[in-house]
Amino acid sequence: MTMEWQGPHYDWPRGKVSESEEAIAHIRCRYRALVSMCDRNLGRILDLMDEHDLWRDTMLIVGTDHGFLLGEHGWWAKNQMPYYNEVANNPLFIWDPRSAVCGARRQSLVQMIDWAPTLLDYFQQPIPADMQGQPLAKVIASDEPVREGALFGVFSGHVNVTDGRYVLYAGRAAGGVSMTLRTTR
Repeated sequence: MTMEWQGPHYDWPRGKVSESEEAIAHIRCRYRALVSMCDRNLGRILDLMDEHDLWRDTMLIVGTDHGFLLGEHGWWAKNQMPYYNEVANNPLFIWDPRSAVCGARRQSLVQMIDWAPTLLDYFQQPIPADMQGQPLAKVIASDEPVREGALFGVFSGHVNVTDGRYVLYAGRAAGGVSMTLRTTR
């Protein structure tokens, strides 16, 4: 879909959606273009993995730290609460050449803090005792969980804890602290 946009420049708006339907369509079109560019460049990396036979001895991790609201729930961007699935439930693809698993989906709760110990484990390096993450080899091999829950939030703001099914949200509200329990589905 291409559009001849004549309106103002939007640099990924944040906050409540107040733009016209035409502007929303334009912003979403720009986002699709960005995703297409990322997809193309990931394809180039995968082609190089094929071309140089890197699959047999190279771990590949592809992920993101957060999603982005594109007008869903009446909001733009990422720092709106509660953290909806569009923001908090992110793709993570891991190729571990030590594992026979290929193309399988996993349901275990993992976080970005697990990436460093996963790489250290792959390279047979010691994992520092004060490192909070866990290596993901068992998750990759058999979906064996590495944690019961995860804590996440925004610096100096709200905090959440999840078991992967439910999210407990605690945020500042006028007159005190509000708490909400909701499902992630």
